[in-house]
Amino acid sequence: MKFYIVLILCCILPGVLPAQQGNNKLTRKTALQLAQEKNPQVQLANNKKEKQQALRGASLSINAPEVIFEAPTSTELRPGVLQTFDFPTTYVRRYQAQKQQIRMAETEKQITLNQLRYRVNTTYNEMQYLREVFTSYMQQDSLLEDVVEVTNVRLEVGQISNLEKLNAQSQYREVKYQLDQVKSKLRTAGVQMSLLTGTPYDTALVAADDFIRISTPEATVQAENAFGNNPLTAFYEQNKQLQKALLNQNKSYWMPGLVVGYLNQGPENTPTNYRMRYGFTFPLWFWGNASQVKAAKKEVKVAEQQAVLNQYELNGTYAQALSELRQYTEALNYFEQTALPQAEEIAKTAKEGYRLGSIGYYNYLLNLQQVIKIRLGYLDALKNYNQAIYTIQYLRGE
Repeated sequence: MKFYIVLILCCILPGVLPAQQGNNKLTRKTALQLAQEKNPQVQLANNKKEKQQALRGASLSINAPEVIFEAPTSTELRPGVLQTFDFPTTYVRRYQAQKQQIRMAETEKQITLNQLRYRVNTTYNEMQYLREVFTSYMQQDSLLEDVVEVTNVRLEVGQISNLEKLNAQSQYREVKYQLDQVKSKLRTAGVQMSLLTGTPYDTALVAADDFIRISTPEATVQAENAFGNNPLTAFYEQNKQLQKALLNQNKSYWMPGLVVGYLNQGPENTPTNYRMRYGFTFPLWFWGNASQVKAAKKEVKVAEQQAVLNQYELNGTYAQALSELRQYTEALNYFEQTALPQAEEIAKTAKEGYRLGSIGYYNYLLNLQQVIKIRLGYLDALKNYNQAIYTIQYLRGE
């Protein structure tokens, strides 16, 4: 890689992350697998799905029978049983609505998994970026430490002024400060990754994969049917079907029910057929159910509007992600094709000039700092580029 060529030309020994020693290195693939297996959000989604599956039998529940005692002859109490049934289509409608609830619970799990993949990819991308930034600052810290020592010696022999010494010390302290900041961010990213992967007690995770440019398949950036695999799209479509099923369920309550019972109101030797009771329930007090039907119709309209709004939001976010991808692609191409080769030349020329004595410590330092600055700019562009790809994949449900 161009970066390592720059480091060799600069005669800088590669820095080592102190936090990496003895820690658990984690690949992105392993992180995604652990998150899908151990993250509490996935387990919660599974429990919600199992709950809806368990409620499937309740959709076919029948009203409890009534056991009554009457004294038709005024001499003794006789037992009787009454059982009411809803209109048959009511059970069908309830069952259909519950099946739709189960589908939505499964889709909610897919939404959770899609969001989890995005968060893991984002956090892992941040960990890779911070690792490389830390290494760059470590190299700069080592360089500035040597420069400070040399400036102290040169100040004692009268070769430089105190201003140059103060300038070197100031830059050294600034790099130390930046190192502390990056260390803190690395720890935070490691904690976030441990929570995402369901291993909260393992707070020493570090990214093992190389920080490279993610390939961009052509299908990834095509806008046509971009959200067909996004579980949010499926969720809102299924929600429309659920609200329609609930509307049909409420309408079915307008139908009369059936009453079947047994009670002997005559002498003990009354034939069995005359001991039976038959009848139906009549939904006379209709206004309560009419209100439910009216509300259910509104829920259907709300569900339809939510589906449309979701598409608007996805389109807007997707257009922004594509714009950012183009922007960061141009930036990354600039660094790879122009800036990094220039950094190589700067490092090579500065080293040769310093060796020949044509430039001093201060100019040599400025040139090497410019090389590091270009490197940090490249890392920033690479992080943003990869993040744009992850965002597009998330929106497409990939």
